[in-house]
Amino acid sequence: NKFGVPLDRAAAVYKRAAKMSNIIIRGIQMHIGSQITEAAPFVAAIEAIAPLVGELKSRHALEFFSVGGGLGIAYESSIASGRAEWWAANRSHPLSIRDYANAIVSPLKKIGLRILLEPGRLLVGNGGVLLTRVRYIKESGHKKFAIVDAGMNDLIRPALYGSYHEIVPLKESHGSSTKIDVVGPVCESGDFLAQEREMPPLQAGDLMAIMSAGAYGFVMASTYNSRPLPAEVLVRGDKVALVRERQELDDLTRGEVDPEW
Repeated sequence: NKFGVPLDRAAAVYKRAAKMSNIIIRGIQMHIGSQITEAAPFVAAIEAIAPLVGELKSRHALEFFSVGGGLGIAYESSIASGRAEWWAANRSHPLSIRDYANAIVSPLKKIGLRILLEPGRLLVGNGGVLLTRVRYIKESGHKKFAIVDAGMNDLIRPALYGSYHEIVPLKESHGSSTKIDVVGPVCESGDFLAQEREMPPLQAGDLMAIMSAGAYGFVMASTYNSRPLPAEVLVRGDKVALVRERQELDDLTRGEVDPEW
């Protein structure tokens, strides 16, 4: 694919870079994918690249080896996975930090370099929540839609990747669950947050939490359809702080300049 340098060409690339006066070789980095939930691919990749790392280490003053990121999180059990007993009871859970470390430390010790990790999603993914309010319930034939005030411009992962995000109503309901599409107000047929999702009874005005929005959420958001970006609030224990102000419509045109033609 478009990423990286093939293993059989990497040594030649480093050799060429070493001759460039404006390049200082510091280390080597690998990255094998995203949302990986088992240790075996990481171990296999480390073992595959180890001979190259050894060769480059002998020729250049390498300071580090970055094993990249890609550690997956529990999207479908984002709330339940916050409890230790969930990890003990579920054998099919994503990698824990302990499982990951136990698998990779041994092959990495043999390399003898400073090791860098990039576990961004693992650290913040389940720490972020997108709050949205139901604006309207629409029934069309056999389909039912909850139209909410958040859309694909706020959280694009479902529309872009078909990704799953747990959606939790903030008001407890004891009615029977039914299948419903949770969709946004953007003028796109692909503007959805969930499709055919089993949800308890919903009505206009209900607040819902879209879970696991801490990674690839706000950073991928846009102002498409002239929709200002939402505010961001930081919660620490019982303390709440506004850390990013909500955009206003005027913010979308600020910086635009009329040409003097």
